[in-house]
Amino acid sequence: MRTAASVNPEPPELTYGTFNGFAYMPAMPGIAYRVLFRLLGTQEPGGRCLVTEDDLADALEVHRSLVGRGLQALIHARLVFRQTKGVYLLNPMISGGRSITEHLEAIGSLDPDDRLDVDDYQERYDTAVAQAKLEKEAKRLGRKTARPVPADEKAATAEGDVLQLSAARRRSRRRPSQ
Repeated sequence: MRTAASVNPEPPELTYGTFNGFAYMPAMPGIAYRVLFRLLGTQEPGGRCLVTEDDLADALEVHRSLVGRGLQALIHARLVFRQTKGVYLLNPMISGGRSITEHLEAIGSLDPDDRLDVDDYQERYDTAVAQAKLEKEAKRLGRKTARPVPADEKAATAEGDVLQLSAARRRSRRRPSQ
């Protein structure tokens, strides 16, 4: 009689994981869950995932921008950490490991701010999303005001006057390249 153990005596690469971190999932966009489940299925020991947004988009059959949105939600939720382009690390509380000891050591070395089993987890996520939105808006406004201002406009705004019509006509209607 052949058993699975006799056919394949070596244990699989990932043999242990605790998935009670899913009890603390925040309310995220639907694509974030699809991306997370794909990352969980393709992880290496320790939760390391070598995958690009394009690869994820192809696997999930969605546009790459949706994958980026899902990854951002996962990063804000601290379920995934981006190490470099194409290298992501799953939070040890939801990743797999080779042994119980290895897995528990990874969770033990986790920064308290990155833990998933806290009562205010949804509030932390909502705060991170709101902060990212504010930073994005500030960056957008910063780019908008960073355009070069012609001397005519500088003089008009310095004096508090309204921009002269002749100066407005000389101004290009195209947005200056940044």
